[in-house]
Amino acid sequence: MLIPALRFLDPRRQDYLPGLLDHYQPIGRGISLLNEALARWREGGQDLGLKVLTGEIDILEAEADKIKRRIRNHLPAAFLMAVDKTHFLNYTRSQDNILDAVQEAAAWLELGHFIPPSDLAEAMTGCVIEAGRTVELLRPALSDTIDLILNGRRDRGEVKARMHEIRLQHVKVVKAKRGLIAAAYAADLDFARVYQIIRFVEYVYRASHNAEGCADILRAMLAR
Repeated sequence: MLIPALRFLDPRRQDYLPGLLDHYQPIGRGISLLNEALARWREGGQDLGLKVLTGEIDILEAEADKIKRRIRNHLPAAFLMAVDKTHFLNYTRSQDNILDAVQEAAAWLELGHFIPPSDLAEAMTGCVIEAGRTVELLRPALSDTIDLILNGRRDRGEVKARMHEIRLQHVKVVKAKRGLIAAAYAADLDFARVYQIIRFVEYVYRASHNAEGCADILRAMLAR
């Protein structure tokens, strides 16, 4: 039996990898709350419901940071890790950045409410839904990657296909972002409102972009 103080030296200890799934949980919840926050913004503007939702996103962001610190502070020595340590640290940063972007997008909703044209409002919702799908696809890709690395129970080609699916989904977000920005400039709104929409969609895009970045890092982990 290992002495507890030396447990981190045990090459069989790989709980830092499943810890990434723990870290994902508040992030996956955060993008769902952003969709709810946008719906409240469209319905009533700066009401209490919107403030509660953005507050919940802030709480999730703090929770994700706590999990990230816990994982990083209990890593084994680099030569004992099943994946490259730099890739692992980069992954935690990119996954954390997803929720940071969601938090910023929600903050832009709180800056002020106005009644956008219905097609513009629908485009905002569509963009959030597409970005949420990118983040949603990351969860099974992460889970299967961990299972393949630790247990070899997954087909490498199928796991890489999941990562490719994330990349294709992010392309949809890119197109949705461009369409929304074009629609915002074409709308009969003052520039302050146009700028608010653009900043909002930019952070929604960043959430998806960071999810795609996570998929690229997972692929790099498999290449070790």
